[in-house]
Amino acid sequence: MLLAVGAMAFGAVPAHASAATPIAEPTVTSAEYPDDGAWHPGAGVPGSFTFTAAAGEDAVVGFYYGNTDPAGTFVAADHPGGSATVSYTPQASGPNDLYVASVDNAGNRSPNHIHHFYVQSTEPRVDAPRETGVGVPAEVRFSPGMADVVSYTYRIDNGPETTVAASADGTATANIVTANPGSHRLNVWSTTSTGLRSGTADPSYTASEAPLVASTDYPDFVGSGGPGIPGVFTLTPRTPGVVEYVYYFNEDWDNPTVVPADADGRASFTFTPDASGFYPMQVYSRTAGGAQSNRGRDYFIVVN
Repeated sequence: MLLAVGAMAFGAVPAHASAATPIAEPTVTSAEYPDDGAWHPGAGVPGSFTFTAAAGEDAVVGFYYGNTDPAGTFVAADHPGGSATVSYTPQASGPNDLYVASVDNAGNRSPNHIHHFYVQSTEPRVDAPRETGVGVPAEVRFSPGMADVVSYTYRIDNGPETTVAASADGTATANIVTANPGSHRLNVWSTTSTGLRSGTADPSYTASEAPLVASTDYPDFVGSGGPGIPGVFTLTPRTPGVVEYVYYFNEDWDNPTVVPADADGRASFTFTPDASGFYPMQVYSRTAGGAQSNRGRDYFIVVN
C-alpha cells in the first residue's frame, strides 16, 4: 500500500473535467481515528487514513481530501481503482470531518465521503488574567493537556513565538508583555520530548493602561465603612514610567486630585467620606512627560 501525502504515484494530478461523470464515493478507514462515535488520540496527534475506490471504479487514479469542502489535497492511488494511505493530523479537539472524493483520469470527482471522528483535547490549560497592562509583564501559567510535555510555545495574536521549558510536573510560567491596548488572543501549544505538538489553546484577554485600584476599607462596589471613617486606596501602574495619578469623583473633570507615585510607580491615598452614599471615582496614571493613560479605572465607593 502506498503511503503518501499530496503526491502522485503515477502520472500527474488530473485536470478538472468539463462534464461530471458519475463516480461512487470512496471508503475511508483509520485505525487511530475511526468513524465510530468514540473519542480518539488528540489534537496534534497524527493518524493514518486509507482511501479506497469503490468496487468497479477502475478509472479512479487518486483522491482529494481535506477538512474543507471541496477538499484541495490530491494523493494518487497505488493503482487504477486502488487505494492510498496518508498521514493526517487533526489540529482541533472535538468533532472533526475529513472530506474525501475519488477522482478519475479525466478529473471527474465523486461525491464526498465525509469521515466523521472525535478528537480528544490535548490543548494546554492556560491560567491568565482576563486583563493585563500595556508594556508591563503579566504572569501566565501553563498546565499540560497531554503526557510528556517538555515545553510550551506561545504568541500574542500573530506576533513572534516564545518557547519556555516545562518543569518536571509538566507546568510552566511565563511573563507575557502586550505592546498595545485592546483585545488580544494568546495562542499556546505544548511539545513532548518526541516532538509531538498539542492542539492550540487560544484564550482572549484585554490589555489596558488603566491603573489598578484596591482598598480593603472600601472594596469596589461593596457597602463598607461609614461617614467619617477613612479608607486607604492603593494604586498600581499598568504601563511603564508612571510618576503620578489623578483621580476624579463623579466625572467632575474640573476638580482633579493628583497623587505622586513612588519609584516603583505605585501610590496610595486616604479618602474619608462625609456622608453615606455612592462615590463613583475615575483614576488615571501619568508619566513624567505628562502622558495620561488612555483609559481610566472606574471604582465605586459605597459608604454605609
